[in-house]
Amino acid sequence: MKWSVYFQRPEYLEQTRMFLILPEYEPLVRKWCGVRDGIRILDVGCGTGYFTRILTQGGESVRAVGLDLEEPFINYARDAAAAAGLPIEFMVGDALALPFEDASFDLVTSHTFFTSVPNPQRAMSEMKRVLKPGGTIASVTTMSFMPQAMDAGVYPAICTWYQPFRSLAEKLFTAYNRLDPMQGYIPGIRPDRMPRFFASQGIQQICAYPIGKMDSWSNAAIPKEQKLRWLELYYRSEVDRLNAFMALPEMQENFTEEDAARYLELLDEKCAFLRAHPDENGIWEWSGGANLLITGIRP
Repeated sequence: MKWSVYFQRPEYLEQTRMFLILPEYEPLVRKWCGVRDGIRILDVGCGTGYFTRILTQGGESVRAVGLDLEEPFINYARDAAAAAGLPIEFMVGDALALPFEDASFDLVTSHTFFTSVPNPQRAMSEMKRVLKPGGTIASVTTMSFMPQAMDAGVYPAICTWYQPFRSLAEKLFTAYNRLDPMQGYIPGIRPDRMPRFFASQGIQQICAYPIGKMDSWSNAAIPKEQKLRWLELYYRSEVDRLNAFMALPEMQENFTEEDAARYLELLDEKCAFLRAHPDENGIWEWSGGANLLITGIRP
């Protein structure tokens, strides 16, 4: 089943990336990756271009290319970069057979990629091939597939929709997982083994930088406009993914049309409440964990 249709639709992927690297960390990430004027960057498995945009919006004069196997991600990435005024080239391509000449990039990056690619050794070999000698390889990996901290949600008593929504959401996730198990998407390197993987592939001068992450509507550190953007993406991704799954005949065995209609009603209620209370600091529905940025040099 297609990743960008059933597991991570472009809106969902963009929504989940919004708060993985806080704006205050972005200059440090560019520094750690060695971003500087005049370099050429390749972002492998770029998805919606979230990480590619971070690498190119620091004011440096760089040329960047983002590559992903899924065309819906690339289409979204092109639109997002154009909206941000960033001249990034995005293209559909295979990380196991990169369509570039040897030694044609100064920096090759990836974000939550090596955990998912079916042949990480081949992918690393291709990334080293297109990287200039002395160039930098950098990769961000999530240190847990499930959040290391999660709260079931604390909502005011007036939110009578919350418990029915949570129960139905759990039933829906179970139905998704039966048809399209998440385990099929993570055949690559385990996050805790990534530094050793870099070393085993001949990368030198390896550095590891911890980058925390937190996703919460109630976090006052997140600006209102970003919360509303997150909510827009969340709603669109939930509706589109539900519609894609409900079009599969076998879905009806685990989640009926009546369930789907009720889920959308409750989703509307939840989003309407959050939209009306963007500054409510008493709501706590959150997840958190850690990312690790690993960098190294091709000898």
